[in-house]
Amino acid sequence: MRSLVGPDRPEHILRPLEGIGGTYLLALAGFLAVVALGAYHLVFNQWARGLEVTGLNSSIYWGLYIINFVFLVGVSAGGIIVAALAHILEFKAFRPISRMAEMQAIVWLILATLFIFVSIGSPDRFYYLLLYPRLGSPLIWDVIIIATYLILAMAMGYLGTRADLVRCMAVFPGRRWLFRLLALGYTDISPAALARDRRLLKTLSWVAIPTAVLLHSITAWILGLVKARASWHTSLMAPLFVVSAVVSGVALVAIGVLVARAVWRIEIREEVARGLGTVLAFSIPVLGYFLFAEFLTIAFSGETATFEIVMELVWGRFAPFFWANLILGLLLPLFLLVMPPRLSVGWAFARAAAATAFGAAMLVIWPWAGSDVQMLLPAWFPEWGGVSQPFWILAGLVSLILVLTVVVPSTSVFVRVGTAALLVAGGVFLERTNIVVLPQLHRFLVEFYGPGRYVPTWPEVAVTIGIYAVGGLAFLVLAKLFPLVELELPDERP
Repeated sequence: MRSLVGPDRPEHILRPLEGIGGTYLLALAGFLAVVALGAYHLVFNQWARGLEVTGLNSSIYWGLYIINFVFLVGVSAGGIIVAALAHILEFKAFRPISRMAEMQAIVWLILATLFIFVSIGSPDRFYYLLLYPRLGSPLIWDVIIIATYLILAMAMGYLGTRADLVRCMAVFPGRRWLFRLLALGYTDISPAALARDRRLLKTLSWVAIPTAVLLHSITAWILGLVKARASWHTSLMAPLFVVSAVVSGVALVAIGVLVARAVWRIEIREEVARGLGTVLAFSIPVLGYFLFAEFLTIAFSGETATFEIVMELVWGRFAPFFWANLILGLLLPLFLLVMPPRLSVGWAFARAAAATAFGAAMLVIWPWAGSDVQMLLPAWFPEWGGVSQPFWILAGLVSLILVLTVVVPSTSVFVRVGTAALLVAGGVFLERTNIVVLPQLHRFLVEFYGPGRYVPTWPEVAVTIGIYAVGGLAFLVLAKLFPLVELELPDERP
């Protein structure tokens, strides 16, 4: 491999491009096998027999596919937000990872489009959707804004990558034709050309931010404008979607960066992880505020249908999802991000002991609490082993705090931010599940038809996993086409 610019060439950034090993081929084969499995169930099961092979029905018409669509549309915002911080505010900590952020935004948006494609049941319906659009429907506007957003993200990715593609022509002469093709014949990396690219990226970033807000707002209005469904028809749906999109998107960017660091041994500085953690730490309370505002409004309004859904969410069948989202997706990640690092062992064990003692006391005292205290919860509140559900949840939370308080302070910032990001992403996915599915379970004429029921089937799950495998396959291929991290050469830095 030839030298790029003398001894200052960053070897670790170009390492993933150097060759294809056995582990890479094995991962490639694994993803291809999963994609093939999903494609088989899509073509020979779902398309052949219809949506009856899924858990969907005339009452529950949006399920696992739409949950993932809404989730992926949201996380695609993270790439644009991180890239915008790098290009507009010139946040140097995010500049090296702006390319990975833009790449994730593109891949997540393509996967979201695939989920729409499989959710309509038959491929010809997508053709008729484009042939006979109804501009009065938010679905059509969602298709338009997704296409616009995707083109914008691809333009940002191209402008931010082409200079490095030109540099790679000199490093890998055997693949010069490939890099030239990817750069669309572009070969100018003079200081004037680089400055022009930075100006264009800054302009596109200014356009991308309101486009991202519009994308998530229109996606939210698909649900929010359905007046007949309780808890969907709310003015807070759009801002709630935008905020949760930012939170989950930044979390997915952090996960992607840390995975690239671990798999391809790319040197990512600690300030990058700290910056992503800071954005998450400021975003999580905002999301919590919007969720609180939504529940407070519903509780005081007393509207029967909506209040029943909230009770089902907090105390009923979906309570595990709700409490897992609240505790694991909001509180614990915030705890991890704001907790002072490198606590002394004594303080760590003292906090853990205090938390454990509190949780144990609650579990012991509650079954013998007076009736006045126990009346604070509904009589039909589920009990597990004679103890009411919230205190088992508290016990689980305390156990996690015990582990995290002892272990996390002694770990690196990458572990803390990565763990928090995983918890946030999982929590937002559970939130999307509650928003999409639960209102559909409360059907019209429930006395006649009975309560709604939705359980994803194996073909539905297989197609979903196959689509995510397409994303994994895309990341593997892209990692071999261009550097994942921007090449910061001494004579070209602004």
